[in-house]
Amino acid sequence: MPAPQWFFRFMYDRESSAWERRRDEPAHRELVEKVADGLASVVPRPGPVVDLGCGPGAHALALARRGYDVVGLDGSPRIVEVARARAVREHTDVAFAVHDVAESLPFEDASLGGALAILVVQHLARPGFFISEIRRCLRPGGHLLMTAPLRDRAPQTSQGLYWRFRAACYSHVPGLVRFYDTRSLRLLIEGHGLSVVECTTQSGGTWLLARA
Repeated sequence: MPAPQWFFRFMYDRESSAWERRRDEPAHRELVEKVADGLASVVPRPGPVVDLGCGPGAHALALARRGYDVVGLDGSPRIVEVARARAVREHTDVAFAVHDVAESLPFEDASLGGALAILVVQHLARPGFFISEIRRCLRPGGHLLMTAPLRDRAPQTSQGLYWRFRAACYSHVPGLVRFYDTRSLRLLIEGHGLSVVECTTQSGGTWLLARA
């Protein structure tokens, strides 16, 4: 039986500060900049752009520094507060809001130039609905950049109670995480109205760029 999602939501909320510290590690900062550059290469400024499951806001802030209008959404109230505090410290204008990205997205049809979904889709019970909502919100020619973990690269060690516990569950609790390779992620995206531009394996996961 899958682990109860409410428990991991509680742990995620509780460990929000530790999650922010991880994003400040050099390797994580490098990945954040790489992701921001990837979306910036295909989405004209100012967007707008949404960061779905934004966590402590590192990707959203990186895009804002590049001149984009950015909204960051996350289901954890505490981690949204962390992201807002970080934006204030960095004097960067990003709108962060508490919103469960598994539900309908709070945007008008064809209103977004781009979307990020970094290590989000694997936790959703309805991944197809999530992709359909992104497709609805992207304007024609808008782009989605997303990543998902590979099964054989699931982390076995990590910092912080939440991350150690969840990493252990990746392999031992059925249904907690959906793993995607390039074929399965491509099929998910193409099956819900987006065209895949690129789909590769890198940095321990599956990376995909798609166009509306």
